Amino acid sequence: MAGRILIALKLSERAPFRAKIDCRFLFGALGAAFALGACAKKIDGEALYAADSCRQVTIVDQDTGEAVVGAEDLVFDAVAGRVIISAYDRRLVEREARKRAHALAQGGVYAVPIDELKNGATTLTLQSIVARESVAGGLRPHGIAFDETRREIAFVNRSYQQINGKWRMTPRIERTGADGAVFIGDGGRPRCSANDVALDGDRTYVSFDHAACGWRGGLEDIANSRASGVDLAGFGAVFDGARHANGLVRTNGAALALAATRDSAVFVLQDEGGAYAVEKKISLPGAPDNLTVSRNGSIVAALYPSLAAIGAQRRLGLGRSASRIVRIDPETGETTTLFDDPSAKLFSAASAAIEEDGLLIAGSALDRGVLVCSGSAAAP
Repeated sequence: MAGRILIALKLSERAPFRAKIDCRFLFGALGAAFALGACAKKIDGEALYAADSCRQVTIVDQDTGEAVVGAEDLVFDAVAGRVIISAYDRRLVEREARKRAHALAQGGVYAVPIDELKNGATTLTLQSIVARESVAGGLRPHGIAFDETRREIAFVNRSYQQINGKWRMTPRIERTGADGAVFIGDGGRPRCSANDVALDGDRTYVSFDHAACGWRGGLEDIANSRASGVDLAGFGAVFDGARHANGLVRTNGAALALAATRDSAVFVLQDEGGAYAVEKKISLPGAPDNLTVSRNGSIVAALYPSLAAIGAQRRLGLGRSASRIVRIDPETGETTTLFDDPSAKLFSAASAAIEEDGLLIAGSALDRGVLVCSGSAAAP
């Protein structure tokens, strides 16, 4: 039910169904969103990182002087000891596009040494390591991946072009060196619903959250279709059996782990001769967004305890949805709660997290900056 309410909220902004959906669903969806926020999935026991060990760290863009909103995804560069952050303010850009603004806001790819996050700082001033002028259609990075062997960063970039006065979003896969210099648009133009990216040598995997876009994608959600999954760049779909495929990572065991948001699960996918099949489904206490893999092989997943609450915040700017982060053993499927903020007082809508060097670091698609929690005893 929560998933269908979220879709009603999404469709309320999309032509040609706007008027019908507004009248039929919107008011009921709003009330249900808040009610279901209180009925979000619960957890047993205490989180390993207590709220009093955490702080919100504001990131200020060095070039614009503005606070960074929408740190959607994170990866860890163990060799350089730094956290790489992809960020852009999606709600702001979408408002500007609807109003046909002359220019749209951009985001950045930021790198912060993990030692700077250990010293108690509450504000960091960073410069995007990827130059905005080097990316066609503007820099608005979404899902991100890092290849330690090749020292390369790849990310889904949401480029915008103005056509006949209207802004149109076209995703691209950008691949850069570790210093952020863009040298190839690896994967070119993926399908319109490209979400996250995972690297495996010279192969690039891209998750897609719908088989179609616009109102047709909304119909997939209403029908509860399993139509999303993973593409191998340049070859097409290798898996298409998830409901809202989202975060994607390569595990230490050479499998792919896929966050199936509306399934409230992570699918561990194994290669079966060019196509991938679900080897294991790991059910979770919430809807997963992005995934990361720690150096010890565990998967860290950021969850939305209530799809209705995140839908209301994401689409309408109403309320603050809860944040929940779990650690997953991909071999046994065992999950451990790392952080839980059901009232979103400290941090709202956590969309990605890493656990390294005694720290838990989380980003949010909607909140400012990042969350940093300490507690070396909690780390595996």
